[in-house]
Amino acid sequence: MYSRRRKQLSPFPAARGIALALAGFGLVMFLPAAHADNLLAESWSAVDAADQPAYRKTIEDGLAEYDARHFEEARSLFRRAHDISPNARTFRGIGMTSFELRDYVSAVHSLAAALRDVRKPLSAEQRKHTQDLLDRSRMFVDVYTLTISPKDSRVLIDGRAPEFESDGTLMFGFGQHTVEVRASGMVTRTLPIDVHGGERKELSVRLEPEEVAHSASAEAAPVETATKPLPPVVSNRGAAVWLWASGVAALGAAGAGIYWYTRESQLDSCHNPAPINQCTNESTLKTLRNVALGTTIGVGAAALTMALIGILSWHSQPAAAQSQSALDCVVSPLGIACGRSF
Repeated sequence: MYSRRRKQLSPFPAARGIALALAGFGLVMFLPAAHADNLLAESWSAVDAADQPAYRKTIEDGLAEYDARHFEEARSLFRRAHDISPNARTFRGIGMTSFELRDYVSAVHSLAAALRDVRKPLSAEQRKHTQDLLDRSRMFVDVYTLTISPKDSRVLIDGRAPEFESDGTLMFGFGQHTVEVRASGMVTRTLPIDVHGGERKELSVRLEPEEVAHSASAEAAPVETATKPLPPVVSNRGAAVWLWASGVAALGAAGAGIYWYTRESQLDSCHNPAPINQCTNESTLKTLRNVALGTTIGVGAAALTMALIGILSWHSQPAAAQSQSALDCVVSPLGIACGRSF
């Protein structure tokens, strides 16, 4: 008999490949951070016996917070240790935690100071790592050369006194900032700044005396001139109503006149009747004739009165100025009263 060996294959070859790939990626990403943590810890691996116990305890607590990635707490502890015993390594710890907190201006200041300080100097490898981190931090800040006039003006950055660099420049981190320049007797100027990182710019601010600014604003202001007030708006609506009413009354008077003329013709027929016609309603015709005559006269007089009122109350132009004389007429049912005003 022949025994056949079967090659055992993993039931999940693809899963094993994915796991290996993820492990490799994790090593690539973790090793630089772990290396930086080791370099930070090595900064205090050989603590001098002369170091104060408070300094050693603060450093140990800061390293523990840094390993736990509590960077705000770690920076606070490194700053406390720096107050006790300032040196290159405390500067480096402050710079590394500032970088992790994205406070790139503080990172630049602290890392640069770590490279300059000769107290507890950094090793060659630590200096290389610090220089690399410093170069990266400088990519995330803008440097401004500020020129102000007058030179003794006070400068505020985001409401606080700025920290000028040794060459007189100002360093800004990412985001929006406000530069305020003020001086006694001068007009304060406020300028916005938008920082993108890695740029060097120049900013020139010149203040103007308050008197000059006030005079310039006064000249720019519109001059008020004395203008003659517009006359009041005069409406002829009432006059038009009177004229329309007079027209209607005139039509009524015309109709009454036609009716009166018809009745008058009929009465003439009664006075000179034809042989075949007999006038039996002469008294009625007289009454209708008289009513029509009275209506014609009354309505006609009313039409004339209303037409006169409409004509007199019609204003074809604005009222005259008070310094000129004018003839004012008031129409009432009892008549027309006129008077001259001056």
